[in-house]
Amino acid sequence: MTDFASKNRQVWHNAAKTYDSKPWQKRLIKQITEDIQAHAEWLNLSPLAPNDESTSVRLLDYACGPGTISIALQPFITSSQGIDIAPGMVEEYNSRISLMNPAPDFHAIMGDLCGTDGVSEELKAKNLFNFDIAAIGLGFHHFEHLQLSIDRLVERLKSGGVLFIVDLLARQGDVAIGEHKVDHGHGDDFAKEAARTVPHKHGFTRDGMEAMFDAAGLQEFDFVVLERPAVMGEGEGAFSKTIFIAKGRKDQKKEPTA
Repeated sequence: MTDFASKNRQVWHNAAKTYDSKPWQKRLIKQITEDIQAHAEWLNLSPLAPNDESTSVRLLDYACGPGTISIALQPFITSSQGIDIAPGMVEEYNSRISLMNPAPDFHAIMGDLCGTDGVSEELKAKNLFNFDIAAIGLGFHHFEHLQLSIDRLVERLKSGGVLFIVDLLARQGDVAIGEHKVDHGHGDDFAKEAARTVPHKHGFTRDGMEAMFDAAGLQEFDFVVLERPAVMGEGEGAFSKTIFIAKGRKDQKKEPTA
């Protein structure tokens, strides 16, 4: 694990219990949930029929945090496998799912799919492949190796499966992560530490995302810019970022990346 990955693991492990404790964080998660659900059909997802035991729709929720994406997609999927580099986030994900009644077939484990030295033996298990859909929700700008990350997730999809990424749109004049004075809800010291876990502080362009999806062999690339900005922080320190969703479909199986 690189020093950068270790920093992400430490920072987000420590933040797990307070990740969405502030009013602005709760509003943002509600907004992201609504926007993802509104685009479910665009993501080739349909609401599950009651008591339909013949349908299987498996989600890989990577950099899952406390489960925002998994919970947002609950009406459309039969199971979710969360993976996160931070043990505190894995614990929080599983704790929140256990409190749901009835508890869905969702579970998170600790792991890193994006390291240049390969993946651990635990992450090579057969049940961690052949997903119908894979997602990264507002975590992509924290990744060091972007193309490798996408390649590794594509390997986990079944043929015809969909990868989608929700993240920050790069726009001229926007404030970069770490250049604002917002209190992220954990204190100023945490805000500074969290900013150090973001290598891609301005976000991403449509062209850049399409190039990476194409390089991974994904087909039918599409990209939507969400109408509502993501407002982060409160009062004078608040700032907004534009959010996008990018998607692509796996056309054929790819050999695992070493």
